[in-house]
Amino acid sequence: MNKENPLITLYGSNYIDNDWTIPCMKSWGNIQNISSSQFYVLPDNTLSSREEVVFSSMNFQVLNSNSVVEDFLTDYPCLKEIRIKDSTWRKVIDAAILFPKVEKITIIDTDVYIKDKVILPMNGFDIAYMREDVPAYRGKWNIAWNEKMVPALNAGLITVNPKVIDFAYLEEIVSKYFKTCKDYWWSEQSAWSCLAGKSKRRVLFNGNQVKVTSGMRKRSVVEIQRNGYKYFGKKGMINSFEEFRHLLKGGSIFHFAGPGKYMFKNSLSEFNKTGQSELVQINTEEEDTLNLMDKFFISMRLYFKENFS
Repeated sequence: MNKENPLITLYGSNYIDNDWTIPCMKSWGNIQNISSSQFYVLPDNTLSSREEVVFSSMNFQVLNSNSVVEDFLTDYPCLKEIRIKDSTWRKVIDAAILFPKVEKITIIDTDVYIKDKVILPMNGFDIAYMREDVPAYRGKWNIAWNEKMVPALNAGLITVNPKVIDFAYLEEIVSKYFKTCKDYWWSEQSAWSCLAGKSKRRVLFNGNQVKVTSGMRKRSVVEIQRNGYKYFGKKGMINSFEEFRHLLKGGSIFHFAGPGKYMFKNSLSEFNKTGQSELVQINTEEEDTLNLMDKFFISMRLYFKENFS
């Protein structure tokens, strides 16, 4: 594979019919330090002819990774199994197998919109990630006590040195904590948290510039700006764009996670009204691994999810 830094998105069948997918993918052209010739789609299934035409017109290359990845995973049966059961694991696994020699891989979800022309950070760290509202993880409860993890990682936008993705370690934690999960959703995010916790050069994207706008009332505007996260907070969804609009102020990159997608159309109209900022250098900040309170609350959340949800 090419040695230029790639941008990869995991694509699910018929995603192009969503209101946000094509506008978000087009917005990635605002990244000034990743060449559009290095934009890749990683399908979780076979693309339709219509999807192939759309991606070709947008100059995205399609990665046909199954045979290469499956051959690589011969010695990693747990990874091979979980990749089949939960396609989000392809973000962790496939990218590093296909691009092992690049300096950084940027992995982005199809509901991440880049409003401004930005320069993504590429130096001085091994993994950079977004902040989730709450620690959204899955797995056995004792993972929080046994492994180094970071609190409330959101995997909507990750820039990573592929050398951080340790396949022997991933095989071990899948066997220990994820293989018997009732639900694999968010287990991939748990794996990213472990990889970040294991790395000594981990950073968070600046919360004022890079925002997870989930459409939930968990975090205030200030808490989002400061990369805060909650275990307890207001419940329920944001129902009006007037309330949601305040979350957008000052941001350049937005992850419309979960119910936040219902606010995408109005947000796009708002972006078109306000226009772009001048070129924005995206900043980062260092982060510690879980403290005792984090370990306690995350392990309790995981226990209840596995046993009572």
